[in-house]
Amino acid sequence: MKIDPILSAIIDTADAANAAPDDYINPEDGLKYCGKCHTPKEAYFADNPPFCGIDRHPTECKCAAEEKQQREAERHEFERMSHISLLRSEAFRDIPAAAWRFDNASVMTPQLVKAREYAENWDSFSREGIGLLLFGNVGTGKTYAAGCIANALIDRMISVLYVGMSNVVNRMQGNFCADRDSYIKQLMRPDLLILDDLGAERNTSYGKECVFDVVNRRLLSGKPMIITTNITLSAMQKATDLDDRRIYDRILEVCVPILFNGENFRKGNAAENLKKAAELLKSPLS
Repeated sequence: MKIDPILSAIIDTADAANAAPDDYINPEDGLKYCGKCHTPKEAYFADNPPFCGIDRHPTECKCAAEEKQQREAERHEFERMSHISLLRSEAFRDIPAAAWRFDNASVMTPQLVKAREYAENWDSFSREGIGLLLFGNVGTGKTYAAGCIANALIDRMISVLYVGMSNVVNRMQGNFCADRDSYIKQLMRPDLLILDDLGAERNTSYGKECVFDVVNRRLLSGKPMIITTNITLSAMQKATDLDDRRIYDRILEVCVPILFNGENFRKGNAAENLKKAAELLKSPLS
């Protein structure tokens, strides 16, 4: 049967694209084989008579299929890493926590172990809308633990927003009506919201109203939040101020408290840095 010239040209083009110098025709079946992996680069049409004299079609040999799979895997990994990079840049706008990791912790405290377990069991906690209240003295690792959780989740492509509570209140005080509502919606959007340093914001009625608004709406959204604070659990439970009690009751309703009662790591780091500086100053100038 005579083949149409246009169809013949298309076939020749496809055949040339599917050809390599070492390819050969296997005399046993008459098909083209790859000279590298020795698997077919052609296949016969199944259960169909020849179309316009054509009885076979191009197919991928084993090595071509593996190369394609590798390219797809590399493309997927590139897209995954790009998405993670974007999530990380969006998560840490106020706090430089992008490098904080459980694996990099100088000391794996019991509190960090609990924080890691929270991240590892995120699916269950997220489904139930359960967060954490990390409380304790200054410099005991609350903020670091929250940052480690954030990075562990971001590595799984889970969206996080890590913001300072004082920045939240300042931002809300500077916005009105639609702008304020839009900002609160931004806080509700990520899978996990981390509010750092509760109690550092301005201690005014309006400031407390802003804190309550964010905490309450986050609770109603059903999404978890993590809150760090220097305020003790007993102070929260025994608060007499009505505005404070409204805030603390909402937090304790959905956040599991973890006490950070170890040494002040900031003081330890500062002492170590001063020691290193002193040693450098004693060294002769080059």
